[in-house]
Amino acid sequence: MRLIRQRTEAVLGIDVGTQSTKCVVLSDNGDLLGIGQHGYGVQKPRPNWAEQSPDEWWNAAISAVRDAMRQANIPPTRICGIGLAGQMHGLVVVDHNLLPLRPAIIWLDRRSANLCDTVLERVGHDTAVQIAGNRLSPGFAAASLAWLNEVEPDTLAQARAVLQPKDYLVLRLTGELCSEPSDASATWLFDIHQRVWSPVLAEACGVPLDILPPVTESADVVGHLRTEAADALGLREGLPVVAGAADQAALLLGAGVIDSGRGSLTLGTGGQITIVSNRPRIDPELRLNTFFHAVPGLWYTMGAILNGGIALRWWRQAASPDDNHSYPELLATAEHVPAGSDGLIFLPYLEGERTPHMDPQASGAFVGLTLHHTQAHLTRAVLEGVAFAFRDCLLTLQETGPVPDHFLIGGGGSQSGLWRRILASVLGVSLQTVEGSEHTAMGAALLAGLGANLFYDLPQAVAHAVHYGPTVTPDPAEQAIYGERHAQFQALYPALRNIR
Repeated sequence: MRLIRQRTEAVLGIDVGTQSTKCVVLSDNGDLLGIGQHGYGVQKPRPNWAEQSPDEWWNAAISAVRDAMRQANIPPTRICGIGLAGQMHGLVVVDHNLLPLRPAIIWLDRRSANLCDTVLERVGHDTAVQIAGNRLSPGFAAASLAWLNEVEPDTLAQARAVLQPKDYLVLRLTGELCSEPSDASATWLFDIHQRVWSPVLAEACGVPLDILPPVTESADVVGHLRTEAADALGLREGLPVVAGAADQAALLLGAGVIDSGRGSLTLGTGGQITIVSNRPRIDPELRLNTFFHAVPGLWYTMGAILNGGIALRWWRQAASPDDNHSYPELLATAEHVPAGSDGLIFLPYLEGERTPHMDPQASGAFVGLTLHHTQAHLTRAVLEGVAFAFRDCLLTLQETGPVPDHFLIGGGGSQSGLWRRILASVLGVSLQTVEGSEHTAMGAALLAGLGANLFYDLPQAVAHAVHYGPTVTPDPAEQAIYGERHAQFQALYPALRNIR
């Protein structure tokens, strides 16, 4: 992304991710002035557990903000607002001193898998559809709270509030407890029609309603930067801080997907294919997720896969444990393999799967291996297997209403031209790249710009800040091949489901 250095008014967007916290400095002209990033790991103290320290998020935010400001080369007096985005579904429990009572349980966590069906039985399928519009899955805040209620009741008894990851950063910045609809609707504790916390869902999980934070709109100013936080970040105190948005909603905003009927595909560690609508498009079988957008009056319905870029990362490490191959080198070999990988199919369910199977125990496989197949074939099969999983999502989305024939594509995996071409032909849609990077943090910055009156409205902000790249269209010959291969792919999950 082109970096512009000039003295101007600007806002910060901070994204609390799974692997790092990032910060962007965005000018009133929509120019990216600076980027900062600081990484951290995921703690796995027991099998199926995934935790992170909220204090690590805060320390990473300090480093990312300072690095972004150094790169922007503007004085702190030019910053006029801060917006937040963050990984969804996570759980931070704070005590009456507003300090974390334990490490945060994040979206990758699977410890609550055995409780999800129990909670759903208490509520009933029809009620879950009507109120939450989503299936309760391991790693959702409600599932983690149900686990706390059963295993660590003393922790829950000491809780003043439970927060999502980016809401904890808002607390550190302002001292205020808050949430907003895009994150609240992803907890499985929020009524997506009434826009309030649901007593029915909270009771089923053993959660007192009074520890759920107030909910406001994403661009609303919820507090101002405290002196202590300002000193740590190198900013001036009193800056307005907006509520922000869940990472997927912020990413949609940062990619300019702010109108009903538009779609986006994100290929990151996992993957999401999303359609925006002016009403909630709820799948009666709850294979999809329907959450609030950061834009008032809009929802997005999303098919989610757990294994996107992480599947390619796994294969690269397995194929080249000594790191002899870079990603470009690995992918270059797959360019010469024909569509369909000469009959080789890869099931990418290395960490379970969500849409459409909703099976945390699903596992991966290569099927159809012969002596003819080379490392290059396996590489292409991995790319195609992830694309087939996305096609399962798209077909499920079609059951809830019309889908566009044009999607915006982003995420680290979208940088591969080969993967984009495979996806376009497998899905039968055109894919247009969004230029630049850090679209989630950019979405947070756009919300900050609204709250600070730097931008008049979202369309104006998007027009200034979001730019698009080339479009890839389906190849008719490859489409025909992939149609046959996808039918075989679909048959494999039920055939192998009981083989763990």
